[in-house]
Amino acid sequence: MLNKLTKTRQCTGRKTQGLRFNPAFYFQRLPSALQHSVLYASALILAKALGFIMVPFSTYYLSLEDYGRLDVLQTLADLMSIVIAMGLTETLYRYASGEANSTQTSQDSYSVDQKQAAANVFGLTLLIAIATLMLTQSFAKYFSLWLPGNIAVTEARLILASISLGGLVIIPLSWFRIRDKAWQFFYASAAMAILQVSFAVLLLVLGFGVTGVLSATLLAISLLAGYLIKVQLADTGIAFNFLLFKRYARYGGPLVFVGIAGFILGSFDRWILAASIGTASMASYALACKFGLLTAVLIQPFDLWWHAKRFAFIKGDNGPQLCAKYAGIGVIIALFSALLMSVLGPVLVRLLSPSEYHSAVNYIPYLAFLACLHSINNSLNLGMLNGETTWSVASVDAAAAVLALLGYFLLIPIYQAWGAILATAIALTSRVVICYIISQRYLFIPYRVKSLIVQSALTFIAIHWLSSPTWALKYFLLLTLLILLLVISAMWLRLIPRFFSADKQK
Repeated sequence: MLNKLTKTRQCTGRKTQGLRFNPAFYFQRLPSALQHSVLYASALILAKALGFIMVPFSTYYLSLEDYGRLDVLQTLADLMSIVIAMGLTETLYRYASGEANSTQTSQDSYSVDQKQAAANVFGLTLLIAIATLMLTQSFAKYFSLWLPGNIAVTEARLILASISLGGLVIIPLSWFRIRDKAWQFFYASAAMAILQVSFAVLLLVLGFGVTGVLSATLLAISLLAGYLIKVQLADTGIAFNFLLFKRYARYGGPLVFVGIAGFILGSFDRWILAASIGTASMASYALACKFGLLTAVLIQPFDLWWHAKRFAFIKGDNGPQLCAKYAGIGVIIALFSALLMSVLGPVLVRLLSPSEYHSAVNYIPYLAFLACLHSINNSLNLGMLNGETTWSVASVDAAAAVLALLGYFLLIPIYQAWGAILATAIALTSRVVICYIISQRYLFIPYRVKSLIVQSALTFIAIHWLSSPTWALKYFLLLTLLILLLVISAMWLRLIPRFFSADKQK
């Protein structure tokens, strides 16, 4: 009897030991929302980690002028991607999430399920991609003449071709998120990052410069687009219902203007700086933007899950309360991400770039907080996105963009990069306030507004206080204490709910 009991204990101990050292077991016990966020985060971290490998190569093999020219082309990609996408990602979330959507006109009334909606959005995306590729290649010469920085026609052709194929990658990846296929999203995103960085490093070492980096991007996106088209066709097929196209254009069309406004608020200042002080002098600020905007990468794992699910949540039981809860989580994640990048960004710049780029560390904390403001706005504007059209969002963003433009033209000639930061901060803060007020009129959501304001103010004070660069041990001790105080204040203000629970949240 004693021998049997001993064997049973040994067997139980081996099973417990096996579970204790099995990460997959504990990963599967996490809430599904957290599992998906971890996978999205892993894909983004892998992509950015590989991107960091590019920093020493690009800053070593590219001159300051070449690096500035590459940044001008990348900002062109930001703008053109917005115009070409036509808000199709948000349209997919709106009409291919949750229950079937009813399409009504004076002549027709019928229901469209998830896969039908996705098939039609994908069909519209394919038509736009073909038309864009033909048009942009026809006008590539004029793009090269219009852009600052002496852009070559070949460089313009390469970046425009990559942009044209972008929608054929983004829509299938967004469909993965709607269908909770987080592993497929991870594999596709990781493959894209590995291919792009591998080709770019090889071509830089071989001496192809900016043309090599752009060629690597086009080759990687072409391979991934081919694979994702095959996967999407197998899952949903493709459809060309022009009645639905009209409906999707009515919803997504205004989001083009939202995107253009976002480009002005996030990237257009670098074009003005390039024209004002030259691409070489602008290169340090461009590098600071790259690191400061990594704040958005830290926020994105949560957003990738939440933005694909929020329209389904608002239709369910206690929808407004749940949306307020998760929006609050998104704001807190944004604030802590900005604080983290304010510290890590300057350290990474010093480690990964030559000394002539080190002036970038002065801008990074404030650029990180600007990225945080952009994310906060996206967390609080659900009411404006929940209707059949998005013209209210477009109007507010257009007003903010005009305010930013006025600031750029007035402040950049006087204060240069600091003028760009100040103008953007004024415009983004105004947009957050106005979007919140209008969104609440469309759909009241019980956000904990006062608590969020207090936490945002504390975070900004912390970022401003920590903005002076130093490597002293005292700096890191103070930072640790500050983060603990912010966590305690967030808990005291009830901004951090009981996200982890014994029951698995779906």
